[in-house]
Amino acid sequence: MTLPRVVLYHAPRWRLIALPLLVFLVGAVSLWAEPSLLSRLPDLKTHRTVSRRFVAVSSDSLDNMEAGRWAEDVADRVEALLGMSLPFAGRQIRIVIRPPAVTTNRVDLADCRLLALTQQLDDSGQLIQRLVIPAPGCLPQETIRAAFCRLLLEGFFPRSRAALRRSAPQPVAVPRWFSIGLARNLTREEREDDARRLLEAWQRGEVTPLLGWLARDTQAPPQSLDGPIAGMLVAWLLKPPGGAERMVDLFDRLDQGHPVTADWLAAQRVGGAATTDVDSAWDAWIMRQQHKVFRPGTTPPEAVEGLAAELLLYPGGFGIPLASAIARGDGFDALIAQREADWIATFCRSKQGALRLHAVGRGRAFHAVVDDYVAFLDGLAKGKRASRLRELLDVAEAAMREMVLVRGRASPHENG
Repeated sequence: MTLPRVVLYHAPRWRLIALPLLVFLVGAVSLWAEPSLLSRLPDLKTHRTVSRRFVAVSSDSLDNMEAGRWAEDVADRVEALLGMSLPFAGRQIRIVIRPPAVTTNRVDLADCRLLALTQQLDDSGQLIQRLVIPAPGCLPQETIRAAFCRLLLEGFFPRSRAALRRSAPQPVAVPRWFSIGLARNLTREEREDDARRLLEAWQRGEVTPLLGWLARDTQAPPQSLDGPIAGMLVAWLLKPPGGAERMVDLFDRLDQGHPVTADWLAAQRVGGAATTDVDSAWDAWIMRQQHKVFRPGTTPPEAVEGLAAELLLYPGGFGIPLASAIARGDGFDALIAQREADWIATFCRSKQGALRLHAVGRGRAFHAVVDDYVAFLDGLAKGKRASRLRELLDVAEAAMREMVLVRGRASPHENG
């Protein structure tokens, strides 16, 4: 299979509305149902996008332009994620918006659903793919984005088109987790949310091992973590170096009808090690999200919570002896009485490094708080008087309280 050369893109800035996962992909709608009877729709207007890859069809020219811009934006973001151009030779994607005369009345977001997702060959042999939705306001819905991503990805599977020429049943070349995971990586906010949710669930022991999750029956009812797992799996496969090359290998594999297996994952993500190492590597990937900064210069609530946890003391950690006078969960004030202990210098060096790691990529106020605690630890390591250490710690704790107070009033996406 010959794929387009790898071309890196810089996607334009825009933001999709992140809405809850209604179903794992499209609920009870048949993804490969018969095309809508478009001849029944009155006063149809069409709009072909500048790239000529997409055509929007509805009774409203403004709706068509909105749908066309949305399609181009999503396609640009998908190409940026994959690191390669989407194949569009001999195919066209049409976004069909059923007008009010057919759907009756205004469509609420709660009523947004995929009406049809079809593909067929026209008389000239061109592949015509259709995404049919009730209203343009439904486009940001995750189920719609995932379905559109599936249509985009189908271009990488020429065997699907060959099956259409033979009038054979349409093969399911794109796994559900792949189209959903790709859709959930289109925005930084959703990637961050997926990382946070999966990390929290993993820490509670609620995440199914990856290989068990992949082997699950595709008809099984969706679970609450299916979306975040799919998003994080796609992000893991796309992780540089080698993300684009990994995608080429994945497309070849799926086009040949082969599933994603433990052996393939082992070869791609753990250097061909034993398949038993895949789940360990997956766990390590989830753990790394704890210190990943998705929005540099900002201070999300979980960053403040992580810093607060870092300020608690535990015997056995950072060089604190198990037999010390430090009790589990003590604060930094307990260190003042231990300032002459032989383990204090080692503790201070290690804890300063951990605090600075938390501050990487965060806002100015967060850095200022960390600097205050580092100053306290520096004084502690140098054997400063207890009264001076108390002053340094009071400054740091006051700054921490102020940051928590400000964060309580601010949007989680504001700088801080």
